[in-house]
Amino acid sequence: MAMCSLASARARDGALYSNRRSPSQLSHPPPEVFWTAAAESIPRNLAAARGIEYMRACAILSITAIQNGQIREMHKYLGHYHTLSIMEGLHDEKSWPKDLSTIEVEVRRRLFWSMYTLDVYSATVWGGMVRFREIQSNVRYPREVNDDLLDFENKAQISADYATPASNTYEYSIWMRGWNFTTDLYRILEHAIDGQRQTLRGENESPWSLFRPNPVPGHLIIKHVHSMFSALPSQLRLTGPVTGDPENDIVGFQSANIQATLQLLNMVLSSNEDQGIEEKCEVAGNVLNVFTKVPIEYLKAISSPLLYHLGGIGFILGSVMEGSLSEASYQRIRKLLLEMAALLYQMESGLTRSTGASERLKTQVMRIDEYMDKARHASMHAGLAEIGQSQHFEGYVQPTAVQSADFDDPLTCFELPSDLLDDWPWSSGAGSLGGMFPMALAKTDN
Repeated sequence: MAMCSLASARARDGALYSNRRSPSQLSHPPPEVFWTAAAESIPRNLAAARGIEYMRACAILSITAIQNGQIREMHKYLGHYHTLSIMEGLHDEKSWPKDLSTIEVEVRRRLFWSMYTLDVYSATVWGGMVRFREIQSNVRYPREVNDDLLDFENKAQISADYATPASNTYEYSIWMRGWNFTTDLYRILEHAIDGQRQTLRGENESPWSLFRPNPVPGHLIIKHVHSMFSALPSQLRLTGPVTGDPENDIVGFQSANIQATLQLLNMVLSSNEDQGIEEKCEVAGNVLNVFTKVPIEYLKAISSPLLYHLGGIGFILGSVMEGSLSEASYQRIRKLLLEMAALLYQMESGLTRSTGASERLKTQVMRIDEYMDKARHASMHAGLAEIGQSQHFEGYVQPTAVQSADFDDPLTCFELPSDLLDDWPWSSGAGSLGGMFPMALAKTDN
């Protein structure tokens, strides 16, 4: 029922990548019916919810809540999952039942690591805590084999330990290779969050320096990540067009998911650095450039969670606009904002719980443009008045053209009035999107 609720919600929000089924075919019953059935099946006394299926249900309901824009519900079911996971000992393979089949082992591994990534994702986007630290777990990665071979574990002779494809003679799963690589990225992201938050807290408030005296600079981490990325199969490095073939498109979807995670990591790592306007615009521009190259069908398949990824760009550009700007820097930011609005429009066009960020962003740009035009007009009149006074008192000859006022100098700095940014879609508080990236990218007074 939880899986049907998620699938139904995604279909309603336009995540269908082919014409094999139409949204109208999948609209009845609505996702809320499946949601209610799944939620009511979970005992109020969580201690009575024994077995992995309750964990799986809570995990899927937490993802469905993100799809529906219900962030408090997401926290609720994510918390339920963590409670059940601890009671079942999911974080340690040594505590698992000894009679599990190969498929049951793989299901547990996939559940643990997929929910680990959601835990880190939610901590990044909404400023919560990472409840399951990767160093404290004892769960191997899922095997990178095609699912149909897991039914024939004795014939395939797959060892119980996780092993790389090179050491086994079985059919290699590119999908699972991409899955595990994405987990690698989230493990790196977990520690990137640690570094950012330690910077905010100060040097004397934690024993951090006893264990990590020399943090690795963000650009070196990115260099290492790019090296890891370059070792992936080409199908995961280049996101091809949607073909309608599920076996092909699921790999394309994984490639798009990798790109989204790479950009999330890049934004958080860049926030740990002391960056100026040019550097921040470069990061935001690179992120937008990557997403505009990914087929829109895959972006819609990722659906609502991707909107929260894009919120990081909003925070980066918002922090820039709160500071000192020049005409040249504003024009660059303006271009990025309009590109982001166009991408958001494509993403939000089919969402039932649309945030309206695209229209709000375009309205924001229009308001700032109006302010800039008025400021230029006032500056020009001030320049004319000054020229007139100089002619009257000093006998200057009338120039043939009015000289540009300082405001039109592309290098002259100014600050936008704070009230122009009051309705910014990605505020550091609990705005309409729930306060995204409050720790990682919010402007601080330090």
